[in-house]
Amino acid sequence: MTATTSDSARKTARGWYAVAVLGSLYIVAFVDRLILGLLVEPLRTDLHITDTQISLLMGVAFAVFYSFVGLPLGRVADIGNRKWLLVGTALIWGSCTFGSGLATSFWVLCLLRIGVAIGEAALTPTSLSLISDLFPPERRARATSVFMSLGALGATGSYILGGLVVNAIGNVDHLVLPLMGSVKPWQAVFFLVGAPAFLFAAIIALTIKEPVRETAPVPNARGLTFAWLSRPYVAAFLFFIATAIGQVMIYGLSGWAPTYLVRQFHWATGDAGIRIGLASMTMGVSGMLVAPRVAEVWRARGRADAPILVLAGGLLLGFPLVIAASLAPSGVAFLAFYAAAMFCIMGTGMMPFICVQWGIPSHLKGEFLAAGLLANSMVGIALGPTATVLAAKVFGGGAHLGQGLALVAAICGPLAAGFTLLLRRPMVRLLGAQVRGDGPQGAGAPALSVVGELV
Repeated sequence: MTATTSDSARKTARGWYAVAVLGSLYIVAFVDRLILGLLVEPLRTDLHITDTQISLLMGVAFAVFYSFVGLPLGRVADIGNRKWLLVGTALIWGSCTFGSGLATSFWVLCLLRIGVAIGEAALTPTSLSLISDLFPPERRARATSVFMSLGALGATGSYILGGLVVNAIGNVDHLVLPLMGSVKPWQAVFFLVGAPAFLFAAIIALTIKEPVRETAPVPNARGLTFAWLSRPYVAAFLFFIATAIGQVMIYGLSGWAPTYLVRQFHWATGDAGIRIGLASMTMGVSGMLVAPRVAEVWRARGRADAPILVLAGGLLLGFPLVIAASLAPSGVAFLAFYAAAMFCIMGTGMMPFICVQWGIPSHLKGEFLAAGLLANSMVGIALGPTATVLAAKVFGGGAHLGQGLALVAAICGPLAAGFTLLLRRPMVRLLGAQVRGDGPQGAGAPALSVVGELV
């Protein structure tokens, strides 16, 4: 083995180690974010919280701060040390998740959920920026899909973990924990899922090094560039919005699925969480691995519009499955359609992130990814859970969550697919220029001139 080959192998190993650690932290983040969906009934009872307030905790309260704090933190990722940014923000959201177990009212819990949002806002743009500089362009889609899929394991694992804990606790009213004393089961769940953030913050601090950036930040460019609102990049930002409209279905469906099974089919809370988690883990995560691979293969064959076609196709296949799940006559049928819908739609959420890895310069990726998460959060996360509740009210209220989910899917699926296809030409120009090497990342385009035109 030559010295060059040995160095390349070590660099690849370091890259995949970082993906594994960052992906594990992403799992923790998603568990901390979504565990609320399994604690609806005990929170309603103990804190006197309504369905609408729960939907706001799942959606708007989280999304607004996650979105807008993410923009400056994304810029910090572009110009600062990404490793220490991840460590600091992980400590923030871990503390707030742990503290959620001590909440005594809706407003206290709301403030702590805002803290979770602020802490998690830096994770995705910072991690993907790191991954971009740890891998060559031809491997970035695969590394990105693995990282994002690990996050999806956290999203599904939150229900499995929570369901196992609920089943293990059974009908116990209180638990006695070291240092904490007597606590309710839902409090113990928050304590359990919040603690790992501290562990992974320490692992990142001790074992991951800040990589050399592919393109260096522009000197004295400290403020936001707003590149995502300028040509030729605005098409990629609009692509995030189109994707987010489709993700409204996913956030609504996954957020309320356990509660729907409990109310509609009288399943035990623990069983509902475990089975929803397993369905999402097997089919949703599979979709997140398959969809990027399909786009990667098509692009290698000269189809610059591959991500657009994958997104539109997944939405058009998926939204009828959401409707079928929402109107299913049994819990088992609901799970079958739910799993198929997750396979088709969850993978489509990867497409704009992969387009950023292919078409946006390294020194702009952090802010651009944060802007994309802003679009995803303000549309998908903010609207998904609450839109489902409001749509259910059209049919009579909380007992009609299924009809609410169906109405949301019937609107958002076709709308998102149509918007996606409208963006095909500008996205092809952006991605096609990158492939040819005459676009923003081409060798003949100095970074300063690009940013100078955008600011």
